[in-house]
Amino acid sequence: MTAAATITIIFITLCLISGQVLCFKVIGCSGGSVMLKCMYKSDEQHNSTPLNQRESNDQFKGKYFCRNRDCKPGISTELQRRWVNNERFTLYDDENSRFFTVFIRNLSREDAGKYTCGNNQKWSRDVELEVNNNSSSCGTSVIRSAYKGQTITFSCEYEHEFETHTKVLYRVNRDPVLVLNSSQSSQSSEEKFILSDSQKDHFTVTIRDISAEERGVYLCGVERDGADKPPSETSNTHITFIKEIELKVHRQITSVQVEAYISKSVFIKCKFPEEFKENKKFIQIHSSQKIPVEQNQWIRHDRVHVFDDTSAGVSKVFISDLTAADGGTYRCGVNIADDHLFTEITLKISQGDHFRESSESVAVIGESVKLSCNYPEKQQLIKHICKENEEKICQSISSSEKQRFEFSDSTAGVYTASISNVSLKDAGVYWCGAETRHEHLTSVSLTNKHQLTLTMPPVIGREGDSVEIKCPYDEKHTEETCLRSGKCLSKVVKYLCKGKCFTKDAQNIIRSDEDNVIKPKISVKDDTELNLFTVNMTELRAEDAGKYWCAVRDVFNLLLELMIIMKDAVIHEASVGGSASISCKHIRKQTQKFFCRGDQPNICIRDGAPVSSNNRINGRFSLTEETSAGVFTVKISDLREEDSGKYWCAEESSGSFIFTEVQLHLTREMTTSDTKRETSQEKPEITSSETKKETIQETEKPEMTSSVIEKETIQETEKPDSFCQRL
Repeated sequence: MTAAATITIIFITLCLISGQVLCFKVIGCSGGSVMLKCMYKSDEQHNSTPLNQRESNDQFKGKYFCRNRDCKPGISTELQRRWVNNERFTLYDDENSRFFTVFIRNLSREDAGKYTCGNNQKWSRDVELEVNNNSSSCGTSVIRSAYKGQTITFSCEYEHEFETHTKVLYRVNRDPVLVLNSSQSSQSSEEKFILSDSQKDHFTVTIRDISAEERGVYLCGVERDGADKPPSETSNTHITFIKEIELKVHRQITSVQVEAYISKSVFIKCKFPEEFKENKKFIQIHSSQKIPVEQNQWIRHDRVHVFDDTSAGVSKVFISDLTAADGGTYRCGVNIADDHLFTEITLKISQGDHFRESSESVAVIGESVKLSCNYPEKQQLIKHICKENEEKICQSISSSEKQRFEFSDSTAGVYTASISNVSLKDAGVYWCGAETRHEHLTSVSLTNKHQLTLTMPPVIGREGDSVEIKCPYDEKHTEETCLRSGKCLSKVVKYLCKGKCFTKDAQNIIRSDEDNVIKPKISVKDDTELNLFTVNMTELRAEDAGKYWCAVRDVFNLLLELMIIMKDAVIHEASVGGSASISCKHIRKQTQKFFCRGDQPNICIRDGAPVSSNNRINGRFSLTEETSAGVFTVKISDLREEDSGKYWCAEESSGSFIFTEVQLHLTREMTTSDTKRETSQEKPEITSSETKKETIQETEKPEMTSSVIEKETIQETEKPDSFCQRL
């Protein structure tokens, strides 16, 4: 026979022969708690005592629950209607009841054994406390955090033997231990505390609309009584608490609703009191576990990025590629001692169908670019633009750069963001949207994505001449190694390619480490102090025209266009009021033809061509092609004085432009009293290399080539007057 069995038999025997001494058994579990009732004396004795004598009866004096004479461990008190604590033991004596209550918390195996409860004068009861530790669901302790206004639910697991037992929820709040609900009570969805028993393996507790008063320790328990004991054992109803829940209710700084849009992004900044700038911050998503925020570095959690800016005292949250499921409650908070402060954010996700999808824009270095942006038509919204960093987090433009960014309204719900004096560092992805500011929170709902690609200003060279192509690069690509001679070379190789570098169709023109390699017509220099890679090309030909890329490894490609002007220009003379037919030669087949006006060919193309292969008739201008002859002809009718000037014949193929310069000179008609008005006719074209003076005739002469100007006899349509004949 075991020692435990022997003790149990002795205890039962004593209980049976002990006259006034009554015995009962209480069962708890290691790590859990237990609550028992110590009855004053038998119900018959208690009921037979006159009511007016009960208060003076000695049985109400000197209550105790002790293990030995010095009551260590244990508790004793003379007080009534008041909870008395002694470490883990608590006693409460309600003089109007037939018992006093003993509560023992955080049981251990050492607590098991015999105890006595009673008063110092008249009566006592023997109590055997059994502490089990063979249950995985008993004695657990958890901490739950909640926020004002929140509703939380937690579960309390129990063993199969307790399926039909009454389940209870108690609360330890300073001194008293209060019963909040029971599975035997009627449940209403409007109550603060709701207990629901599955009668299988657990029951759930729901606490609604939490306030600061709900913080504290809660106990889940099951009632035990004599129903589950053999007849030989005398038992008393007691409660075995199987789970302890510490509920922390945190303080809220403010609550803000933020609206963002599906497939877009949102940026949120939470500001905290100055004294907590260095404290640890956290983010909580949909009431999940708190995510710690690292100080002064971005940390990614799927599509959520967080950053603690200790210098500014703010936490930053960036959420990209939003979906409807991202809507809900978020909290950004700061830990302070055993508590924390937080700002609650209700994120509302709306459809953004009326916002444009991402777009691509090209900006010329040194010039300006405009980006079109949408924003909700609401009051107190601030226009906003930001730029993605390498981690694809859209960050605000630095204060030193903001002066180059300007906003202007276009139409309702649309504004324009302009970037002036574009530089190499401006390339990248921009987002624009609307910013909303509150006292403790700033949010930016992003609406439009722009991929900004940079290009160098066009490089223009003339056939047979030389041209210098300058490729700037970022200083991070300036890693150097210096020779004994003192000459420093960049370790980072730069490239000039015709076609995008590192693609299969690219033609490698030259590399920065080939400055000692002899290449016909091409030389290179890499200036690491100026961060400038320069290529010189000589003896230019028409086929050199095209798109070139300056590149560093495969991380940087900068586009530029090399435009070629043919060396033979065309000079065409005509009279005001007449017409001009200008023939333009083209070198390549299957190209787009243009005819435009301007001092420089790139400006001419930028400002738009009056006529082209795609737009053959435009007012007084018309274009016809003779593909077999390699010529296209532009006719300008009803010539006016302002038509005089510089024009360009252009051909374009895959972004490769070749130009021929055209000078159109117009003369006015002469009228005197001795002459008849002559019908002004078109003059022949004169090349820039050889010009001969000719008489304006009344019929149109053919165009002259660049090498020969032919004289033709033109028939007159009118006879000269007699004065002219005499002359």
